[in-house]
Amino acid sequence: MAPGDAMLFDTHAHLNDTRFDPDRGAVLDRCLAAGIARVVEVADRPADWEAAIALSRARPRMVRASIGCHPYHALDWDASVAERLSRKTALPEVVAVGEIGLDYFAKCAVPRDAQKATFLAALRLARDLAKPVVIHCRDAYQDLLPILREHYRGDPPRGGRFHGVLHCFLGGPADAAEGLALGFALGVDGPVTYPKNDALRGTLKDAGLERLVLETDSPYLPPQSSRGRRNDPSLLAEIAARVAGLFEVSPEEAARRTTANALDLYRMTPEA
Repeated sequence: MAPGDAMLFDTHAHLNDTRFDPDRGAVLDRCLAAGIARVVEVADRPADWEAAIALSRARPRMVRASIGCHPYHALDWDASVAERLSRKTALPEVVAVGEIGLDYFAKCAVPRDAQKATFLAALRLARDLAKPVVIHCRDAYQDLLPILREHYRGDPPRGGRFHGVLHCFLGGPADAAEGLALGFALGVDGPVTYPKNDALRGTLKDAGLERLVLETDSPYLPPQSSRGRRNDPSLLAEIAARVAGLFEVSPEEAARRTTANALDLYRMTPEA
């Protein structure tokens, strides 16, 4: 997508990852030149929150922050972290709580009960703060969706169409249907471009373009053309093009509509 085309919104990146230390500023400049108008920097452990807020302050027209406690860091959660999260989310740079959620993949050593306790505490805090949530779920929809169902109890989202986003959605059709019914957008990442993922593409097509947001999860999950290399938001156009093909619309139309969804998700205006 060339400069001057419809602008894209990367709803989930980790630009404070150490892999960006040598060239973070240059990466952001390249992203802007590639048509990436907005990036949400996700700080998923308390130690990283200040850096995310600082990046937003350094690039106020481009970057906003989401702060949370990833299931890998669930044992970091305590009353002082909760109080700090409550204070930091009042800042204009912070647009969401997350990522938070459950991870049952074998590499996650945090006990499931501890993950659930932190997830529930963060969900309650986000609701009290009227903030959307960025949900991480890996191999855990069987537990995560009932928690969301019980937590929201059919309440409509406040301030927009979505309670939050199921980040990097890789679930099945039933998971998508329930997430959508609960008021969540689906986050679409590099895996939508992978040749083997026909089932995922079918699920996303059934969800509808009006319920999708685009994300890179940089530096992870690069799209097909860059697999094996560091991902960054400038590659979002490849994801947008694949989504455009799914819905038989132009890349510009896919960019326009998913950006509108992202602004709604994060309660932002085009000018903010």
